[in-house]
Amino acid sequence: MKLDMKKIAEEIDELGFSIVENVVDAEEVILLKNQLKTALEEDAKEYGHLPGKKDNLIVDLTTRGSAFVKLLENEKMQRVFSHFLGDDCILYSYTSSILKPDDKPGASNIHTDSKRFPYVPGYHFGLLMNLALDDFTEENGATYHLPGSHKIKEMPSEGEFYKNSIRAVRKAGDAIFFHPLCWHAGGVNKTNEIRHAVTPYACRSFMKQRLDFPRMVTPEVSSWLGERGRVFLGFNSRVPTNLFEYYLPQEERLYKIK
Repeated sequence: MKLDMKKIAEEIDELGFSIVENVVDAEEVILLKNQLKTALEEDAKEYGHLPGKKDNLIVDLTTRGSAFVKLLENEKMQRVFSHFLGDDCILYSYTSSILKPDDKPGASNIHTDSKRFPYVPGYHFGLLMNLALDDFTEENGATYHLPGSHKIKEMPSEGEFYKNSIRAVRKAGDAIFFHPLCWHAGGVNKTNEIRHAVTPYACRSFMKQRLDFPRMVTPEVSSWLGERGRVFLGFNSRVPTNLFEYYLPQEERLYKIK
């Protein structure tokens, strides 16, 4: 399906979000979901004893499976991110989005995904994509998004928020792209099944990533990526760790963004 970038851009600028269908196909949905289930188990075993670890939340998917890494080069995702953030945009964070039956994680509260930057008309510092790996329905807690709220600094009241919000109902493989300042809240999963999704968060190339992805990932993970994926992971946005890395010819420097 061809992307209607004019529609997507207008919706994100005016509403703060836009739903894009068929970002990945059914086969990739199955692969991502299976790897996510495995990753949840592995993540809990490795980090579950640490004080800052939250249940059912993976804060970094770049090291959790080839399907997650290859998603970073998804053509539709990259086109939307690049439209708002430039062709040299990078990954800020890459998390799981899991909602268990009757669970109420922190994301179920009304919130935004950035507190550091004010709304600037016509300028975007970041953009998120929440990719559904199960159908998102009202019954399983499809997220509430308040249209136009990315332009509002103060958190809306619960009454105003839930009265005027739109539920991000969509099929598995569809994604919602949204402004980091858009006020939103997860719903309640009233079904008997866990609902799965993943959320890559992109930012401008000069901004600091949540994690130092280029130095975190293994050579094997790096080998799964083409040039665009390496740029997105931040390989061209690295800064020197010493003066020997700084005093190099321009073409050999770690920071290659023009």
